[in-house]
Amino acid sequence: MKSITTNQLFDKFKHKEILEMSDLIQVLKDEFNVNVWIEEHNADGLDIGSLAKDANLIHQIEQSRNDRKSGKVYDHQAGIEYLREKIEEFESGQNV
Repeated sequence: MKSITTNQLFDKFKHKEILEMSDLIQVLKDEFNVNVWIEEHNADGLDIGSLAKDANLIHQIEQSRNDRKSGKVYDHQAGIEYLREKIEEFESGQNV
């Protein structure tokens, strides 16, 4: 693995005009003959890799997709109506 000091890096770039991040990446590729990529940091702190391996979460997502396909997912108004019906069923069962 190559390494470089801050001063050496500065010397490599002091005569180059870098306008954007893509320019910096291109200079790094050209100067050091390396592949460069930028990894985004997740501000929410979610570990996407761990989530992708979580069997329970994947099952929940699959179940949600199946529910949506079979019409078990309600929009706002339909959801409120569904809850009203369930409450009425519950309350009528309690009055028996």
